[in-house]
Amino acid sequence: GRVMAEFTFDVASHTYMLDGARLPSVTEIIRPIRQDFSMIGAEVLEAKRALGTAVHMACEFDDLGELDDAETDPKIMGYVTAWRKFRDDTRSHIELNEQKLFHPHLKFAGTIDRVAFLRTDEDSKESLWLLDIKTSAEPHPSYGVQLSGYSILYGATVGKKYDCEIKRASVHLRADGSYKFHRYTNPNDEAVFYACRSLIAWKEANK
Repeated sequence: GRVMAEFTFDVASHTYMLDGARLPSVTEIIRPIRQDFSMIGAEVLEAKRALGTAVHMACEFDDLGELDDAETDPKIMGYVTAWRKFRDDTRSHIELNEQKLFHPHLKFAGTIDRVAFLRTDEDSKESLWLLDIKTSAEPHPSYGVQLSGYSILYGATVGKKYDCEIKRASVHLRADGSYKFHRYTNPNDEAVFYACRSLIAWKEANK
C-alpha cells in the first residue's frame, strides 16, 4: 500500500510541509484580499499578533479542560471569559480544536480554530459551524473567504463523516469578557478562495 504522506508544521517559520514540499496556508492564499495593515506600525502589529496567539492558546487549553485560571495573565483571562460565555450561550459541542489539515488534491494547508455544534438565536436546532476566533474588534469581508478555505479543507478531509451543511462564523472576543458572533453567508466566498488559490498556482508555474 501507499506510505502515509508526512505532514508537518514548523512553528518558527509558520510553514506547512507535505513530504518535504512547502504548502501554502489559507491565510497566505487569501493575501491579495486581506486587510491592508501597511499603515500600522510594526510594533503595534506584532503586539496584536502576540495577543492573538496567547488568546488562541488559552482558549485551546480551556476547551481541553487544562487551563489554570490563576496562572493565566489576567489580561488574557478577559478573552477566555468571553469564549466561555460564547460556549455557554450556544451550548457548544466542540468537534475540532486547533486542527491542522492539508488538502490532498489542491495542495494547501491550514489550522482550523474550531468546528462545533452550536445553537444560535436564529437556529431552532443545533447546526454544525466552522469558527474562527478573533481578537480584532470588527469583522472584515476577507474572513468569509478565509473560512471558505477552511471549509473546503474540512470537507475534503475529516468533514466527510458529517452529512450536513457547515455554517461559517467568526467569534470576536473582547478583553472585557464580551463577544460578538458574526456569520458569513456570501455564496461567492468559495469562488473567491478558489480564484486566490489559482493565482498562487499560476505564479508557481510561471516562476
